[in-house]
Amino acid sequence: MTDTLCTNGLFAPVMYSNAYMYDDIDMAGTYSTAPLMGGSIFTGGYPMGMPMVGMGYNNQAYFDNMRDYQRFQIDYNVDQQRMSRNADLRINAAMEGVKGAATALKDKIMKNEQDQIDEAYDKYVKAVAAAYGDGTPEEINARAKSLYTQMNGGVTLTQDLREYGHGSFTQGLLHSLSFGTYCRRSAEDNVAYTTGSPVATGEKAKQNLGRIVGAGVAGGAAGGIAVALGCAAAGPIGIAVGLGALALSFITGKVTT
Repeated sequence: MTDTLCTNGLFAPVMYSNAYMYDDIDMAGTYSTAPLMGGSIFTGGYPMGMPMVGMGYNNQAYFDNMRDYQRFQIDYNVDQQRMSRNADLRINAAMEGVKGAATALKDKIMKNEQDQIDEAYDKYVKAVAAAYGDGTPEEINARAKSLYTQMNGGVTLTQDLREYGHGSFTQGLLHSLSFGTYCRRSAEDNVAYTTGSPVATGEKAKQNLGRIVGAGVAGGAAGGIAVALGCAAAGPIGIAVGLGALALSFITGKVTT
């Protein structure tokens, strides 16, 4: 199911902790690492670079120096947080894109949208290529299918296509009955597309038989309607509709089948 995809933590995002905690009340605790002798601004220590006046010190210069140091610390830690978020984006966003594309592909498969699966698969492979960088098409496709299996609980892409798709005969039947507007691709067409292997001869035969049966059903239905309407040319009408449905199914269907 869709909600099982991408739940194995394979691409768990990198987490960054906030290295700077500001507390305007607990100043002694917050600035215990500040360059003050004694660890607190009120313990009598001297800040680095504090202007000395005889044996004492200049109070105004002391607090100005402290504010300058505090401002530096804030700016520094804001910049650190920004860089951490950018690192998180660069590390995790590409893999999140892979998971999103895999989820979209899985959704098309589960809804048996065979005519849209090739496009969804291409987008998924493109996301994998963006995440992993340079590689041959064969390497990227192999990695894409391997990742899909890992994120899908060990179920391969080919297994999903065959589980949720119509059989070749049913697909051919529906293709003819819809006059070539629906079910143009079979599950086996998409298996062939994603694996790079040809459709099996037996599957081609089943699909074409389904097309012929579907055309016959469409022609018979058209002839029956013509008879019911009292049309004298019911037979020729039925034959014409059937042949038309068959022709459209072959024209709009996959060339390989």
